[in-house]
Amino acid sequence: MRLQGKVWLLLVLAASAGAYWWQSGSAEQPVAEGVFAPSLRQTSVDGLPPAPVSGKMDAKQLKALFDYYLATQGERTFPEIRQEIEKQLAARLSGKALQDAQDFFHRYLAYLNDLGQAGKTISPVSADVVSQMSQRLQLLRQIRARHFTPLELKQLFASSDVMDELVLQRMAIQRRQDLSEAEKRRQLDALEQSLQPEQRAARQQTIQHIALADAERNLRKQGGTPEQLQALRAGMVGAEAAQRLAAVDAEAVAWQTKLQQWKQEREQLAKDEALSGPQRQQALQVLEQKLFSENERKRLLAYQ
Repeated sequence: MRLQGKVWLLLVLAASAGAYWWQSGSAEQPVAEGVFAPSLRQTSVDGLPPAPVSGKMDAKQLKALFDYYLATQGERTFPEIRQEIEKQLAARLSGKALQDAQDFFHRYLAYLNDLGQAGKTISPVSADVVSQMSQRLQLLRQIRARHFTPLELKQLFASSDVMDELVLQRMAIQRRQDLSEAEKRRQLDALEQSLQPEQRAARQQTIQHIALADAERNLRKQGGTPEQLQALRAGMVGAEAAQRLAAVDAEAVAWQTKLQQWKQEREQLAKDEALSGPQRQQALQVLEQKLFSENERKRLLAYQ
């Protein structure tokens, strides 16, 4: 990927990051068994209470709910995802609050579409990476302003804007040739200290996630055992989060095992000349029902 593509991807990810992770919170709505998509098992919508206290949901809560279900594309179709989000809104809201949330949902989808289009058409306007990022961040803010009110912009993006500016300032300092390494460190430390405590905590959490992913990758390259992986996770993010990650790993392994068996048996059925077309199709359906749940069978569409 070319540099400008990487820069734009960074900003898009910052703008539309998913609303759930493997950490739990005190005000989360758990997803029950029989979940909408397999990837949502043992996850929750971050910060979303079981029911709105005021009868309304703010823009940040709505975005968290939308992103949570939009992240299942590939497992479920977009019409199914849209229907599920609308069902979730109707279950939580009523009257004008519901109408406002539905309107916000339509505007949010239009915003994501514009982001995607901008990512396809944007071209480099500067050879300097910091200038490129600054110009793309400005474009990103222009796109946001077309779809959201000033209050919504503040609720949705105030924190990420601070972090985006921090990234730009850090890069600018690190690229300066007229500063010594000691002076660079001093200015970088001053930038960190300029953040509010909650902003520093959020930044540290993000860094922790990246550090864990890097540490896991290195451990696997070195042939680390499952026990060593769990010890690494527990040491970096705590025992409960490590257990949730282990459960996700187990589901992924189980899925791949069933998928491999399905592929092998499907190939055998395709080679069986004794079967007629309808018989082969029926045998395939029986195989899928034997190996996969209803939701898992929908995921198979991506492999056919």
